Amino acid sequence: MKKNKSPFAVIDIGSSSVRLVIFDSVSYSANTIFNEKVVMNLGKIICSNRSFSKEMIEELIIVLKRFFEISKNIKKKNIIVFGSAAVRTAKNKQILVNLILKKFGIRLKVLSEKEEGLLAAKGLFFSRNIVNGLVGDFGGGSLELVKVKKRDQSEFLGSSNLGHVVLQGLGQPDGVIVSNFIDRNLKKIESKNFKNFYAIGGSFRALAKVHMHIENDEIKIIQDYSVNAENFIHSIRKVIFKEGTINENFLKKISKSRCQIIPYSLVILEKIVKKFKIKNIYFTNTGIREGILYKNISEKESDPFFSQVKKISNLAKTRDVKKIFDWVKSFDGNIKLCDRIVKAACWLMNIGANIHPEHRRVFALEEILYYPFNHLERKDRYLLSLILYFRYSNSIKDNFVTTYTNKVSPRELESCKVLGQLLRIVHHLTGRLNYKVLKLCKISMTKKNKVSLKINKDPHLVFSQSLNRGIENISNIYKNN
Repeated sequence: MKKNKSPFAVIDIGSSSVRLVIFDSVSYSANTIFNEKVVMNLGKIICSNRSFSKEMIEELIIVLKRFFEISKNIKKKNIIVFGSAAVRTAKNKQILVNLILKKFGIRLKVLSEKEEGLLAAKGLFFSRNIVNGLVGDFGGGSLELVKVKKRDQSEFLGSSNLGHVVLQGLGQPDGVIVSNFIDRNLKKIESKNFKNFYAIGGSFRALAKVHMHIENDEIKIIQDYSVNAENFIHSIRKVIFKEGTINENFLKKISKSRCQIIPYSLVILEKIVKKFKIKNIYFTNTGIREGILYKNISEKESDPFFSQVKKISNLAKTRDVKKIFDWVKSFDGNIKLCDRIVKAACWLMNIGANIHPEHRRVFALEEILYYPFNHLERKDRYLLSLILYFRYSNSIKDNFVTTYTNKVSPRELESCKVLGQLLRIVHHLTGRLNYKVLKLCKISMTKKNKVSLKINKDPHLVFSQSLNRGIENISNIYKNN
């Protein structure tokens, strides 16, 4: 894939906030190197005179001046500035467009409703591999709904002024005025049944964080979080609307900046689920800004997850990974893990190499658990993290790890242990330099469920206490299970 390794900046003039995000490259493995927002609530004009005041524009220019100063070393072609619902609605938006062009030499792109919805849907493909259902982008000034089957099969269904800034200006989240306003706007969109709903936007992410808190979920990663719609809404409503009032003390523990917005987000989501007969909700931390990045990538990868894996791996050569993968797959110990996760583990087998030996296992586990991998399901995240834990440990030596071992089946846990030890054996056979030696070695199970390592020539290669321990560890795994 051709990559633009220059930084790429997106300035998002939204209805709730103005945000600068700088990516380190134009690629699927792009890391966010800077992310800052300034809350301005520009969307309040949607329900008023629909024009930005002189003070609003002056304040916005001050914010943009700082953002452009931060981004001044980035090529102008790699700086995108766009405005969504608030800018789109403003009667005097052309004044703002001209002023930004005059002061900073960059043209503000005012997104149409359709453009905003489709870009948000494209951004979803940064975090999820398979998308099939209804995508909803809930922001400060509007709600866009898009039907998606595949990357190249998206249908814009409609947009409405159902932003949280707008709703807050109308009344209480559980009041009749807000409820009727939502119903009138959703009625304009054709009713269809969708099994899956993909929730985009910070306000929906805040709901996911509420649910994680309720469920005591240890991993606060958004993009692979999925829930049953009915159970999700019921559990959150019971906590948020406590005895007819909003439980503000609880919400402030989750997010001080969004505690006022969360109840409106729940009401919107509840009505979407009811109208479109949603069964499952999938959350994501990507959206319109990643959609713009997506559009600028010259070639699309079939599995962007591996772009990130390779980026943090200590293995530089794909051909070496293939040798490792083929070798561990040849083991006849019936490892019940998908090839995608096995291959990723091969790439990441030395992830803790430079960490103190006593801390490698925990470092490897947590690096996988908390790294913002794209296109990685939550279950696979658990499996991959456990494989790397057992790469550096022959057993569970840290009590907290049982939190994650309980997330997988006994058979999968056994496979994680075995694969981890196989990668340890690879490390000692090759010295991290000579992967050709794997062709000379064959590891297999004997009839008595013991592990045997045989070599065609150069028998001195197996004269290693570390190798013997790895072989014994695998034998004990099968023996104890």
